[in-house]
Amino acid sequence: MEQVSTRLQDLKYTIEALSTHLNHLKSTAEVVSTILKDLKSAIEEVSTHQKDLKSSIEDVFTHLNESNSSLKMSTPTEEVSREKGQVSADLKSNIEQVSTHLKESNYEDWVPIVTQLLECLCDFCDQRFPSTTQRKISEIENERNISEIEHQIDSCIELLDSIPKEKRELDHEDAMLEYLKGRFYNAIPDVYNEKAEHHLRKATDLKSLWLEAWDCLGLCLAKKGDYLRARDCYKIVLKFDKENRGVLRRRTDLEMKIAILSENPAPHLKSCIKYAGKTLALDRMDGDTLGRAYMEYFFVSKGMDRNKLRLALQAFENAKEIPTEKSNAQLVIHCSVVNRFLENCTMCLKGFSDAASMDATSGAFYEKQVTIKLLDKFQGLLQGKRNDKNKGKSKGKSQGKNKRKCNGMDGVNPPYKSATVDLLTEGPNNRRAVVAEVQCLVEYAYRGLLYYMLCDSDENSFVLTMFNTKEKEIKQGDQVTLLDPICKFVDFEWEGKHYEFKSVRVNLLEQVLVNGNPLRKKRRKASTRS
Repeated sequence: MEQVSTRLQDLKYTIEALSTHLNHLKSTAEVVSTILKDLKSAIEEVSTHQKDLKSSIEDVFTHLNESNSSLKMSTPTEEVSREKGQVSADLKSNIEQVSTHLKESNYEDWVPIVTQLLECLCDFCDQRFPSTTQRKISEIENERNISEIEHQIDSCIELLDSIPKEKRELDHEDAMLEYLKGRFYNAIPDVYNEKAEHHLRKATDLKSLWLEAWDCLGLCLAKKGDYLRARDCYKIVLKFDKENRGVLRRRTDLEMKIAILSENPAPHLKSCIKYAGKTLALDRMDGDTLGRAYMEYFFVSKGMDRNKLRLALQAFENAKEIPTEKSNAQLVIHCSVVNRFLENCTMCLKGFSDAASMDATSGAFYEKQVTIKLLDKFQGLLQGKRNDKNKGKSKGKSQGKNKRKCNGMDGVNPPYKSATVDLLTEGPNNRRAVVAEVQCLVEYAYRGLLYYMLCDSDENSFVLTMFNTKEKEIKQGDQVTLLDPICKFVDFEWEGKHYEFKSVRVNLLEQVLVNGNPLRKKRRKASTRS
C-alpha cells in the first residue's frame, strides 16, 4: 500500500509540473504572438516610410528638372536660350536644395538621392560637351565650360563631405561615398582628374569586387592615357560579367587606341575586332563599333588589307538596317568614307549628302566637297592630257623623257608581261606590268593616301593610288613600274558632271619599281597582317 501511495504522489507531482509547463508554453505563445504583431506593425511602418521617402526623392528631382531645363538633354540643334552664368546659378541652387533635403531627412537613404544628382550633373556635362555627332564648340568655350562645371563638382563634393560619419559607418557605405566622389570628379568628358582616380581606387580597395567602380576607374585611366592599366580594370569587370555591353564597347575602343600607338598593332586590332564582335552579338545596334574596328585595321595596316574595308562596309550597312539607326548621320558618314576608299564614288557622295541632310553640323557636307574637289582635279588633269594628246603636243615630249629612262622591265623577276592601261581588265591583273611616267602629285586634303597622275607609253593617263608612301619617294618625271596592278573603272555622273577615268593600285609596296629600283626592299619576314 505504501508503494502505491508513493507512486500516486509521484504521479500527482508530474501532473502538476506538466500543468505548469503548459501554462508557460501558453504564456510564451502569447508573447510570440504579441511580438509578431509588433513586427508586422514595424514592417508596415518601414514600408510606409520608404514610400514616403521615395515620393520625397521623386518630388525633389521633379522640382529640379522642372525648375532648370538646362539639366535636360538637348538635341544637337537646340538653342540654349539662357545665359551660361544663369544656368550655372540654377544648378548651384539645385545642389543646395538637395543638400537641404538631406539635412531635413537626417541623411536617410542618401545614396539614391546623391546618385540622381550625379546623373543630373552628367546630363549637364553632356550638354556642355557635345559628342562628335553634335555641334562643335570652340577651345575658349570648352575651357569656360570646364571651369564652370568644376565649380559645380566642388559643390557636390561639399555635399558628400557633409554626410555624418554615423550614416556611412558600414564598409559598403564608405565605399559608396568614395565611388560617388570619383564619379563626380570624373564627370567631364575626355578630361582626366587625379582626384577621380584617387577616390575610385579607394572605392575598389574597400570593395574589391565592385564592378561599377572598376569600370569607372578604367574610364578614368583611359582619359589619362594609361591604356594598359585601364585595360586591366576592364579585364576584371569582364571576368565576372562577360556580357557587359558597355565595358565590351569600351574595351574595343581601348584596344584600338593601343593599336595606334603600338609598334606591332596587329594583335591589338584582332582583339579589337574580337570584342567588337562580342558586343554586336549582344546588341545588333553595335555594328558601328565593329565597322570602326575593321576600318582602323585597314588604316593601321597602311592600306595593305582591303578586305578589312569590305568587312567594315558590311558591318556599317548592317547597322544602318536597324530602324533606330537609319537617321544616324555619323554611321552614314562612316559608310561613305569606306566607299571613298573603295572608289564607290556614287555611293560615297550620296551618303555624304544624306548625312548632311540628317545633321548639318556633322561635317558630312565638308567631306562631300573634299571628295568632289578631288574628282574634279582628276577629271581636269585627264581632260588636259587628252587635249594635249589630240593636238599632238605630249607624245614627242614624253618620248624624249623616256629615252633617259631605263627599260622599266629590267630586273623584274619572274618575268611579267608588259601592258598598257587600256589592256587592263577591271580587278586584279596578275603577271602583268604597267610602265608609266609620273605627271604630277594630286594634292589632297588628307594625309596617308597619295594620288598621282601617270601616263603610259601609249599616252593613256590614269590615277595611281598609293598608301604608306612619302611624297619624295615618287616624284614628277619618275618612271614607275606596277606589278600585278589592280584596276578600277570609274564612270558615273554627279550633279550634271560626268566623271570617267581609270584608277590603279597595288597591294604591296614591293610591287612598285621607281626608275627600275624597288620602292621598298622586300622584308625578310612576311608581314603579320592578315
